[in-house]
Amino acid sequence: MSKMLKHSELNNHKSKSRKPNSWQLNFKLGALGLISLSFASLAFSPQVLASEKELTIIHVSDVHGHMRPHDENFLLSGNRENAGGVARLATGIKEIRERVGDENTLTFMVGDSTHGGAEVLFTLGNAIMPVFNAFDIDAFVMGNWDFAYGTRVTRNRYVDSLKGTIPMSKNNQTTLSSSIPACNGSASAADCNVIAANFATVANNVYWFKEKAVGAARKPNLEPDNRVFQPWVIREANGVKVGYVGITSSRLPVQNPLFNLGLRFTKGYNELPADIADARAAGADIIVLATELGFGDNIQIAKEIEGIDVILSGDTHEAIPDAIEIENVFSGKKVIIVESGEDAYLGELTLKVDHGKIHDYHFDLHEMTEEVAEDTSDYFVSGGIKALVEENTKAFYSGADFKCHTFGPGGFQFGKGHELCTPLDSVAGYTEVLLERRDVIGDFFNNFIGDATLALGKSSGAPISDDDAFAITNGFRFDIPVLAKGTLLDGPDGGVSDGAITVGEIYNYMPFTPAVSLVDFTGGLLRGRYESFLEGIFDPHSFRHRGGWWMGLSDNMRFVLDLELSPTSVPLQTLGGRILSMELNGQQVDPSKIYTVVSCYPNGEGTDRQCRTSGGRNMRFPCGDFNPDLDTSSIVGLCDPLNTENIVDVTRKPAVLQVAPNDFWVPAMVLREHLKKHVITMADFGPGRKNTETVPYNGCPSAPPALDKDCDGVPDSTYGEVQPAFGAGPTWLGRSVVGKKKGHHGY
Repeated sequence: MSKMLKHSELNNHKSKSRKPNSWQLNFKLGALGLISLSFASLAFSPQVLASEKELTIIHVSDVHGHMRPHDENFLLSGNRENAGGVARLATGIKEIRERVGDENTLTFMVGDSTHGGAEVLFTLGNAIMPVFNAFDIDAFVMGNWDFAYGTRVTRNRYVDSLKGTIPMSKNNQTTLSSSIPACNGSASAADCNVIAANFATVANNVYWFKEKAVGAARKPNLEPDNRVFQPWVIREANGVKVGYVGITSSRLPVQNPLFNLGLRFTKGYNELPADIADARAAGADIIVLATELGFGDNIQIAKEIEGIDVILSGDTHEAIPDAIEIENVFSGKKVIIVESGEDAYLGELTLKVDHGKIHDYHFDLHEMTEEVAEDTSDYFVSGGIKALVEENTKAFYSGADFKCHTFGPGGFQFGKGHELCTPLDSVAGYTEVLLERRDVIGDFFNNFIGDATLALGKSSGAPISDDDAFAITNGFRFDIPVLAKGTLLDGPDGGVSDGAITVGEIYNYMPFTPAVSLVDFTGGLLRGRYESFLEGIFDPHSFRHRGGWWMGLSDNMRFVLDLELSPTSVPLQTLGGRILSMELNGQQVDPSKIYTVVSCYPNGEGTDRQCRTSGGRNMRFPCGDFNPDLDTSSIVGLCDPLNTENIVDVTRKPAVLQVAPNDFWVPAMVLREHLKKHVITMADFGPGRKNTETVPYNGCPSAPPALDKDCDGVPDSTYGEVQPAFGAGPTWLGRSVVGKKKGHHGY
């Protein structure tokens, strides 16, 4: 790795062409890059002070359980088939520490870490935890998916006073899997447990909650002493005391109730001023805020909350090549924000601090290409991280050590649930299109998932057709790409991608186990739900954002959206909502007609619920054994729910009832089945297919507004169809903040 540039060198260097080296990064802006917030010159003083101290923060962000190398399409280093993975992250961390001195570094991890692939899913994150424990992490903020194994896992892994004290649950009352061999209902907590973190977990916005409370007693207790985690810790490097304050995701209540039984969440910003003051009073020289709220929220926090020096952003998976400076509207102080992508990137932020003030800084985002050797040293563990990864994942890959794995969702008994009996390196199908989920509205792979899900619903024998049924997928905007067949590889050895999609790559895209279901809704209810969904994506008030992606859709459903319009919930709204047209198989959706939606059912929810939608009826499940043979179609039937009422009741044992049948289908199975007969082609899933269209903003094309300069109807379109940090719609609906300076507004 080349030496880190000083600021003066960086300013001169930015005007010159940059020659790529093995893992120096200068790559594409992700979904939330804001031109107005990028800086052309440094606002911090560049002079060298005699008392100045330099420290380096290593930012590990949203690893998402990606243990082994995978495809990646870097802007600087191009298309690679052997990038990322935690063994390369280990090499990057080691290199930085040895270069600047271990005593001068702090390693902070932010965001989804133990969830995101089959190896971690079927082990409740145990496969990757020894790696993180070896990294010598100084502090960590959980991502929303780190809660996804249930609150028993959360308490045992991350809550200091409870680690290793609570046995897993045989009937999955508060654990979403009982696949640990000892967890058959009779083992002790010491034998039936998950691997605990040896590092501090920090979050100021998670509170204990008594689920058995009734009436007014169910009002959450938000007193500081009722918090689950430490709100802040102090870590020291090179004589500088860093106050590390954490905010985890507030999205858990809308994901699945089983993720947060016994817990309640706030946004964390109301607690921040007191937490910052407490950390300062305890001796912190500077404040580093790490949050899983997403890039848009973090920009707004930087504007509104005084006393923050640096924000380490997570959740939105943005790979941002330059640090962003945001001026706080009350103090005028500049706040540095960085976000460091996923496991294929590693952030390095160097700060020069004097008497509690940052005088200069430099940020590098490093690419974990195949030129970065996987760690085989004894620096972290004997034999290296690469060997540790191979040992902890060998039961998932072809060879003598492979075995079947079971994951039991909420309500399932020990040993029951979704089963994986195919090695992850097995080929499931092929793509002629780059599969990458970065766009907020429409992408190739989510459309393919929609088609596959509808096809499964039809194959179940349900009386549905393209005229009265369609499929949706959550449309998550994240995760590793799969390179298309014929893609030229840019690594040192060259080559061409064969476009193969492995079983492991499918689980990287769909690393969870909701049950595919069919539910009936009125057209009017669906339209209202989808308007609300769009409001959560594009709300001009960034603190009201809920996720950053629109849905994937089967090919028979078409939407036309006007993102410039206000949401329907705004008082005095006379123009209608963002949905201008909603057509199923060429016909406008009738608000009074019943339609069947094929989508996912989050186990543990009520039977009126599907992913992204509620208020339905007549739930049914495609059921039957999945046949892994690529030449043989699986036989699929239709099953009723096992239970339909009072699914979660904490006063009862078991607290969670099983709803889906034992032979339910998860999204990964759906994709594998569809790939048996379908290749993902440019003709069927490329740019020509557009399930969701957007209309240009007012003023196009003669006088396009700044938010829609290319008149494609999507804000910040310079960066593609991506989620703008400040949403879309009338600016008067946003969160404008007026500071002390006259005329100084938040936007």
